[in-house]
Amino acid sequence: MGTTREARPDNVHRRIGRLVAGDQLHLTKGKYEKPIILSALAGTEAEPIVIRGPDATLGSGVTFDDYKIPANKLAAAQEAGGRFPGLYYLADNGMLVLKNCQWITIDGLHFEGCWPTAVYLENCQHITLRGLKISGSTFAIGATGITTRHILVEDCDWVQDPSGNGWDICSAIRAKQPIDTELAGTPSKLWQDVDWIQVHGERPDTGKSVDIKNDARAYDGDFFRAWSIAGYIVIKNNIIADAFNGVHFFNQVAESIVDSCSRNVLIEGNWFIRIRDNAIEPEHFAWNWTIRHNMIVDCYIPFSLQMARSGYFYAYGNLGWNLRKPGPDADTHTRGQFFKFPSEHIADGPHYVFNNSWILRAPIVKKMRFSDFLHLNNAIDYVDADPSATAPFGKDFSDPAPYGASAAKALKFEEAHFTRLWPFLGIEFDGDVIHHPLVPDQIRSAGYPLGIAVSGSSPGFVDQTPGRPEGLKTFAKHPAVDLTVLLPDGTSEAAIDRTRHQAGAWQDDGLIEIAEPVFWLYWPGRKEKQREVSCRFAGS
Repeated sequence: MGTTREARPDNVHRRIGRLVAGDQLHLTKGKYEKPIILSALAGTEAEPIVIRGPDATLGSGVTFDDYKIPANKLAAAQEAGGRFPGLYYLADNGMLVLKNCQWITIDGLHFEGCWPTAVYLENCQHITLRGLKISGSTFAIGATGITTRHILVEDCDWVQDPSGNGWDICSAIRAKQPIDTELAGTPSKLWQDVDWIQVHGERPDTGKSVDIKNDARAYDGDFFRAWSIAGYIVIKNNIIADAFNGVHFFNQVAESIVDSCSRNVLIEGNWFIRIRDNAIEPEHFAWNWTIRHNMIVDCYIPFSLQMARSGYFYAYGNLGWNLRKPGPDADTHTRGQFFKFPSEHIADGPHYVFNNSWILRAPIVKKMRFSDFLHLNNAIDYVDADPSATAPFGKDFSDPAPYGASAAKALKFEEAHFTRLWPFLGIEFDGDVIHHPLVPDQIRSAGYPLGIAVSGSSPGFVDQTPGRPEGLKTFAKHPAVDLTVLLPDGTSEAAIDRTRHQAGAWQDDGLIEIAEPVFWLYWPGRKEKQREVSCRFAGS
């Protein structure tokens, strides 16, 4: 059994270096303005090192307005060197940095104005980040290193731009109250005043260099950003509000080890609210991801799946409302789409998107292609059915495709159109209820082979008020199609039985459920962490 100690801002750095397995360090009330570094500290599965401090505030308190010009200058320096104009190369400049650490729990800390990064992990294993509140920051949590794995992020709140009422939304959700009043309140400047290209635009697309005075490059970050980490990541029950991106993984390691990274990820029960770019974005290569029971409210592109290779994705039981237009009037990135696909893709396994419920004002997918993609039993209603803006497969869906042409010409056509090569690529849409005047007849007439069980009728949601999960239950039971999912180990599971299940996320006994991902079922230290949480709440 370890020792329980207290630390103050003037001695925390000395106390940190002395921690051993089983120790608990309580950060007392105060402002901790200097970066805190944990290097080569190791607890054990039975006795993790725990650092707590609900009254401690980490960070210098620098505001976005303070950091805006320096951030733009740093992005411009990247651009001048021939790289994308962002702050990604500076993400290791974190307020709380863990390097080569194992079995550490960081619990209940508050971060204020930590630019660019609040928490940064490098080559760490078995790290729990729980109950953090992070205001500001380009990156709330950054993680790097091919040995970084078994990271649990749960019950954390991040409001990247606190100029609106994002923290009121977080408080209401934590209090299990409806958030429709808060959603109708004051959004952040990032949501309503900042043009998308001021954050993420680059010269080849815009013809403009970084604008030092007016850009907002400090916002070009994520709640959880991973650079080529092994995986085994669980991101659970967090709230991400008024932010540019949510969960974002890169996998750019050598080809010989690429299969060892971005593998085994669970994203569950999170709220993504007023996200200006992407809620969930695996890039390059990724395998065995489960995305379930998340709530997505007003997001430009909820799922950006621009991967070269991937497989074994399971997205089910998610709920979404996409009703409000972001950005200033002249912003050209406001409509978005639900899925963003790459120009070419190789599937190492299936990608299942089933039994979700959405209310949309944007296409499902506008262009490009994806392989082994099964979109089944989803319930979708449209608040804006103008075909020129909301056609499920893009406004130019009816343009004739150059079938029989060369592969190069087909790919060129798909730069502005969603592929129609569904049988060849393994794309399937069936059992969906999509309330749009183009579904199903005009979509089929344009050459998209929708399944026979796709319906254009209304799902009949009980209450379409944004942010009310139970409102996306349906008055009627819409029939589902059977689904057996293939698992990464070569086995299979009967996920949907049409005699027991219905289309949409909600079933008679709650949100749709299938078996736990095996890596989460046997997560090292899971029982110990659950015991720790129970003890913490029992004593609170």
